[in-house]
Amino acid sequence: MIDEKDYQIGMLRLERIVERNRTVHDADDRWCVNECKLCGYIWNAESESERPNVCPMCRSSLWDRPNVRKVMCYRCGHEWITSSESPMMCPSCKSRRWKNELLPLECCRCGSTWEDTFKQGVPVTCPKCGVLKPEQYKVGRIHKKTLRDVTEHRNNRVSLDESILKEMWGIDEDLFRSVCLRKHGLTSVQADIIVKFDRGESVPDIASDMSVSVSTVMDVVLPFMRLCESMGVRTWS
Repeated sequence: MIDEKDYQIGMLRLERIVERNRTVHDADDRWCVNECKLCGYIWNAESESERPNVCPMCRSSLWDRPNVRKVMCYRCGHEWITSSESPMMCPSCKSRRWKNELLPLECCRCGSTWEDTFKQGVPVTCPKCGVLKPEQYKVGRIHKKTLRDVTEHRNNRVSLDESILKEMWGIDEDLFRSVCLRKHGLTSVQADIIVKFDRGESVPDIASDMSVSVSTVMDVVLPFMRLCESMGVRTWS
């Protein structure tokens, strides 16, 4: 025989369980809950079959996309909403490097390399040369010299002697001076550098005017200076 007290307690427990299940089932029938993946807003939908066009809070039409998020372009600061795993470019400035916080830069004047935020409207500043014009720097992967580059550089050493300089100094026009040097085996770049330096232009100015690095100018200027000093015609302190 079951004790009457135990029977009453068991019936009360059974009644609570049935009532709890009925409440949960009725709530599921009455409400369909939507949650915005972008802003986290939760609201009740009228029907489970109808998909809301936008989130009532942030008004985004991508509210139920699993990868939806807000991203920012590091180049121009533009923000936009996307569900793409990796957007190809910024819709505002069209930069394909929009998600790189820092970009490698190389100065065409002195050859220095560094990393910069490279933000739109902010001038690019070389650690050695200062503010640069767009044509005076390169953006992207830094070129590393190969064995071939070093060999070509050695093969392009400046070959000067007293007779060549005396012949050049006997000519007034810069163009013909450059032609004279090229006739004796110098490249057009080497010849123009020597002509400009001999006229009094500074190394940084020559590098800027010719869009070459300072090291390139110095490789040409130093042999010229040593030859002039050995001839006793000019000295540099």
